[in-house]
Amino acid sequence: MKMRAWLAFALAFLTGCVERAPVSEKDANIYQKAVFYNSDRPYSDRKRDKERKPAEILEFAGVKPGDKVIDLLGGGGWYTEILSDVVGDEGHVYLVNTPLFLHIAQQDMEERLQGKRFNNVTRVDSPWGDLNLPTDIDVIWIALSFHDIYVKRPPKNKDWEADPEHFFEQLRKSLKPGGLLLITDHAARAESKLEDIKLHRIDEQFVIDELQREGFTLLRKSQALRNQNDQYELDIWKKQVRRNTDRFVHLYQKK
Repeated sequence: MKMRAWLAFALAFLTGCVERAPVSEKDANIYQKAVFYNSDRPYSDRKRDKERKPAEILEFAGVKPGDKVIDLLGGGGWYTEILSDVVGDEGHVYLVNTPLFLHIAQQDMEERLQGKRFNNVTRVDSPWGDLNLPTDIDVIWIALSFHDIYVKRPPKNKDWEADPEHFFEQLRKSLKPGGLLLITDHAARAESKLEDIKLHRIDEQFVIDELQREGFTLLRKSQALRNQNDQYELDIWKKQVRRNTDRFVHLYQKK
């Protein structure tokens, strides 16, 4: 990292803008090293560590060096950056976006990938109906965007709308036997099913039931991103709750 970037990071750390590493580098595990001790990681990414807790979520999911991972609907690639470091040279990360996510985050993604910063990352732009997912995948990672497969779009934006049943079929074909699916998302009111999709939230139990029907077994949950003081009636972009919603974290396995 260049001296100017180091100085910017040091200043941000000292002023409390980025999260302090919980352990020294020599005592850090592979996830903590990828989050806190990768000097190439952008400062703008580090500012969100406190609310996203990536080291904890990565350890919960058990992503390993050498794994092949899809950062599905990954937008600008915030998690791609960290996953690339964890899987290493023997692994690979596919950053997959549909037209909806390209509309939102294409510029951020292209800035992240410019200059061929990653030797183990492949960008995949594809429509919902043919995601062009590679096969024999160890982990599919869907962070805060699972609810979007259920959102109905205006007629002029139908290419932004998914067919959930076909979406799950593509996931099953992509994952290797016993492959894992990591989902984090903004929680809606209990038993609301899809009533709160317009708020960019989704009912946790609905997700569990839906994935069970689609051939995935829930292995475990993490409480790392829970916030019972959330205001569930508010859109996630409202300033009162933005980046401080109640979020569930699930790890599933393909049956």
